[in-house]
Amino acid sequence: MDKDLIKILSELKSIAPDASYSARSRNLLLAEINMAKRTAPKRFSFADVLVSAYSRKPVYAIIATVFALFLIVSGSAFYTVGEMNKRNFVVKAGEVNNSIQVKLDEIKYLLGSKEIDYNKGVVIQTMLLEATEELKQASEESDSNKSLEKIKSAQETLYKIDALLQNK
Repeated sequence: MDKDLIKILSELKSIAPDASYSARSRNLLLAEINMAKRTAPKRFSFADVLVSAYSRKPVYAIIATVFALFLIVSGSAFYTVGEMNKRNFVVKAGEVNNSIQVKLDEIKYLLGSKEIDYNKGVVIQTMLLEATEELKQASEESDSNKSLEKIKSAQETLYKIDALLQNK
């Protein structure tokens, strides 16, 4: 029985596929591989867009370049406008601050040169504390519009104090 088994195994060892089976199997495997490549999700990147734009026709390359330049210019314009708005706010706040300082100097002068009755002095001191608090809040405020509103409110309070001092 061992001899028969060895003989069968040696015959099986010499079996080889015919040429058509090899070709069919190879084609089947290649078709499966190609199908897998087509169905696999492809990753998309900006580099793929650039490569396809610049490799096809010069017109696409020009369009892609113009679009990129447009994005760069519009982004820098947006940044510049934001910086200009910040500068305008600083200028407006400086003007209001100077106006308030002039009023404070005027009040200081008037307080030093005239006598004021006690009740009026208490009202003026209260209004000055109110104006000071508004200016303090304006300096701590992160929103520029709210900050300007508080500065203008303090300015109006100082105008009221000025009117009280003028009425004497």
